[in-house]
Amino acid sequence: MNWKNENENETAVPDTLGTIFLNEITRIDCAVFDPSKGILGHSWKVDLTITGPLGDNGFVFDFGSLKTLVRQVLKSSVDHALIIPINSQSVQFKGMASAESWSMKSKTGKSATEHHWNYVGPSGAVFPTRSVVVSRQVLEQEISKSLRHRLPTEITNISVQIRDEELEATEASFRYTHGIAGHEGMCQRLMHGHRCRIQVFIGDERRPDLEHYIARDVMNTNIHFTTPSQFRKGEIPVGCKGKPGETITIGYTGTQGEFEATMPAERVFAVSCETSIECITFEIAKLIKREENTAEKVKVICYEGIDKGAIAEV
Repeated sequence: MNWKNENENETAVPDTLGTIFLNEITRIDCAVFDPSKGILGHSWKVDLTITGPLGDNGFVFDFGSLKTLVRQVLKSSVDHALIIPINSQSVQFKGMASAESWSMKSKTGKSATEHHWNYVGPSGAVFPTRSVVVSRQVLEQEISKSLRHRLPTEITNISVQIRDEELEATEASFRYTHGIAGHEGMCQRLMHGHRCRIQVFIGDERRPDLEHYIARDVMNTNIHFTTPSQFRKGEIPVGCKGKPGETITIGYTGTQGEFEATMPAERVFAVSCETSIECITFEIAKLIKREENTAEKVKVICYEGIDKGAIAEV
């Protein structure tokens, strides 16, 4: 009898802890304010590990339910938001009746030129973190805390990892922010962003030199895309970026509310119709066609974050 009871206790499922993981459970596309670089677009993969007791069904947590929960938490927090470190002395906040106003200062480049940024948007368009800078570790902790409130108390450990998509050393990419006025979802937020891989072909020849030229020299590795219809103060010709030393103000009204942003003109590139990845890619293809002055077909592939994008041929 004693032997049987001891054996039952050793194999009792409720006393057993298990750990499960979900790699690349989802992706985040967002913008981050960096006091040393300004506002940057980011695209990250999200991995998750949790530890807890095995239930009567032998599960720690159902994978499908966990995936849904994580996506809901991210959608209501950091995804398609502008993430701001509110403990930075470069950040100021002003509450308004139906919106939020954020003023930011950044110093970039060897000359340490100070740039001013201002962003007005409805509640939820900005995700504030109590930090001096926004690092991956800070975001991982913020996401873990948000999940902690939604998961059962029996879960003993939550580990979140966000990571960049791995690129080949020779691949070209740039970061961008934008907002799509007519979008009914989160893409209407004026300051959300992505990392963009780019591929360029002239005829059948892949042109890495042009890929790096667009990413480094035209987009300056970080850019904000806008359209003529969004200009409220200042203008930039379509197919060009603004001039150093000038500022530009853009904005529009979406179903979520009023959006407006003021930023350095040199960080803004104008496209003709809308700031969708389709229109961005087409504008880059036209720019290359014009500057290369070639009769051959120009094909450009641009990625809106990870594993999605557009192809344009001119």
